[in-house]
Amino acid sequence: RAEVLAEDLAEAVRARDDFLSIAGHELRTPLAALTLHVQGLRRQVAKGSFGAPSEALLERLDKSVRQVARLERLTNELLDVSRLSAGRLVLDLEDVDVAEVVRDVVDRTAAEATRAGCAVTVAGETTLRGRWDRVRLEQVVTNLLGNAMKYGAGRPVELSLASTPGHARLLVRDHGLGVAPADRERIFRRFERAVSDRQFGGLGLGLWISRQIVEALGGSIRVREDVVDGAAFELVLPLEGPARA
Repeated sequence: RAEVLAEDLAEAVRARDDFLSIAGHELRTPLAALTLHVQGLRRQVAKGSFGAPSEALLERLDKSVRQVARLERLTNELLDVSRLSAGRLVLDLEDVDVAEVVRDVVDRTAAEATRAGCAVTVAGETTLRGRWDRVRLEQVVTNLLGNAMKYGAGRPVELSLASTPGHARLLVRDHGLGVAPADRERIFRRFERAVSDRQFGGLGLGLWISRQIVEALGGSIRVREDVVDGAAFELVLPLEGPARA
């Protein structure tokens, strides 16, 4: 009986992962087309192709662009779940400056930071090179910064970079709700969060995906225990990349 239940459970997990993979791939094509359409319409309206644009119309189009981008992020998270569950995460290792990655992510999310009322600062090393996957590293930094702006809205967010022998360290600090000691590991599990999903949106996958990527790169990520005001996430990466790569 136990063997049958185990087989049924394994089959259910495979079916779930197959569904997530298929759903994610099926959503990508119409989302890509919708993204191009909305962005193109926004540019045309801004240029006055349909007459003098009103601020209200531009604001509504900007909201549409943001909502489509959010759908795209959620779809990519579903695809990452299926890839990671099946052990299909492929890393494209190259020489990467993590300080440059951090600056790029901060620049790209400047409008989001303004809407959240967060003053974002970057301190520490201005150049810090290692052998990593740039795209996946950008994903992790984006997730950490996005979380800091979400849960620390209206307050400063600080990113700091430091080097230790053989490693790069990134600290992302906010002054928001903080993370209770009992939740410091739980929030890195799939579909988990430290607050009610009625207050904050999302699938509860960002930190789980981030940890999987960081560990695949040979590093670690954790919530610092010595922070009382808000939360601080510490990312540590070996400069030489994952040992098995």
